[in-house]
Amino acid sequence: MIKKLCLIIILFSACKNKSDKKKNSLINNTKMNSQTEKFYMLNHDIQYPAEILINDVVAELDLINNPFSPVLLNDYILQEGKQHIKIIAHSLNKSNGGVLNEKSIESLNNELSVHSYELMGEEITNFKQIKKLDFGGKFVNQPIAIEEWTFDASLPFTIKGWSQSEDLSKWDEDKLEEKVVAKFKGLRSLLNSGNGNQFVNQLEKANEEYFIANYWDEKKQAEYLENLANDYSKLEGLVPEIENYRVRIMGGGKAVALEALDKHIGQGILTAEDSENQILYTNYFILHKPKNTDDFEIIRYNSNMDSLE
Repeated sequence: MIKKLCLIIILFSACKNKSDKKKNSLINNTKMNSQTEKFYMLNHDIQYPAEILINDVVAELDLINNPFSPVLLNDYILQEGKQHIKIIAHSLNKSNGGVLNEKSIESLNNELSVHSYELMGEEITNFKQIKKLDFGGKFVNQPIAIEEWTFDASLPFTIKGWSQSEDLSKWDEDKLEEKVVAKFKGLRSLLNSGNGNQFVNQLEKANEEYFIANYWDEKKQAEYLENLANDYSKLEGLVPEIENYRVRIMGGGKAVALEALDKHIGQGILTAEDSENQILYTNYFILHKPKNTDDFEIIRYNSNMDSLE
């Protein structure tokens, strides 16, 4: 489950001892060039609680500390052309009247940029900044800074993601909540039972697309999935009941998540604590509902292991 997301962080000295169990692998795609692997990433040095959305889907979120950097973008790019970035940065002590000052905005802008690069084996080539991002000065003395940008991208593959999923924004809110909560209760039951293998099966579609987007071979896929199952099994008896949450619709209305409103505010509702070993497992799962199906499925996820403070 836990992999350090330090693939290219060494270029920025930005690895913050935070581990990520994100999905990395490869399955065959006729549009891929086996010699060159192209990537896009968002680099930042945000030292404030923040939310980062790529094409209206949460890619990184931390409302207590600060989000992980860099953010790898490939599996949020569903088709070539214009891509959308949205960042919501929260001032420290916002609940007690804290606001962003000029120094805060300068800090948010530090290293904030979109880059592309290619991998030839383990060698990084053609690394370049394709867009510098800037919050500007309009958020000075505001508790929150919300800014949006676009950039153009082209990759040697296509993935469907949530693009053809059912539009959940058209659902009755109570019905949507009922269905989403029911799905999360099933996921919670699997995690809490320690059945890591069955839980990994729930990630099949999300992993399949991340495998395409990140070019891993079958051997690495198998190793990753085995580790994933083993580490999810460690959550036996640790996952809290589903309560005190909010329903968050994203992806242009075609994706949805349950976010905690307790001390792990903003994190996924299946976030768990291992107090004995002082480990926090943040599990953020995003669902969609394919058209002409009866069930929701996980389409993206972001699970990290960090020290429990």
